[in-house]
This record gives sequence, structure tokens and C-alpha cells, in this order.
Amino acid sequence: MIKFTFTKKAKTKFKKFDFSEQERIIEKLTDLKNHKNIFTVLKKLTLFKYATHRLRIGQYRALLLLLGKDKTNIEFLVVDIGHRKDIYKNL
Repeated sequence: MIKFTFTKKAKTKFKKFDFSEQERIIEKLTDLKNHKNIFTVLKKLTLFKYATHRLRIGQYRALLLLLGKDKTNIEFLVVDIGHRKDIYKNL
């Protein structure tokens, strides 16, 4: 089972998006939960202190922190979410 938890910052930014963008992000995260190998979709980040992976959602990016991984459960924290031109500047 894959679990996504949003930080307060990510949740606030998410609520500011248009409804269509919110639906798109939720749809992408839901599809990711049903994916056989989630790590083929996510890109690993190496030089970031607060995020380990990133998820591409059209023009937007979700920065994720891997909290835990075992045989049946994977837990991610959505650290930040935003437009691709701005998202990497804030970390």
C-alpha cells in the first residue's frame, strides 16, 4: 500500500490551484498508488535536503520525501508542489 501525506505548505499551495489542476494532481497520485513499480515513475533527487523524489504532473512538480519502505507499505510526504519553473528555487 502506498500512502501520501501532505505538509501544511503543500496543502496550502494545492488549495490555491484551479479545480482542474487539483483533479489532475489527485488523479496522478491515485494512478501512482495503483502502479506496480512506483519507483519507475518517480525521479530520484540527489542534491535536495528535504526531498528524495519528484513526480511530474504536466507543468507542475510534486517534491516527495520517502518516509518508509518495506515489502508491503511505502509512505511518502509531499513536501512541496508547484510550477516547474519555481519549485526548485524554494528548497
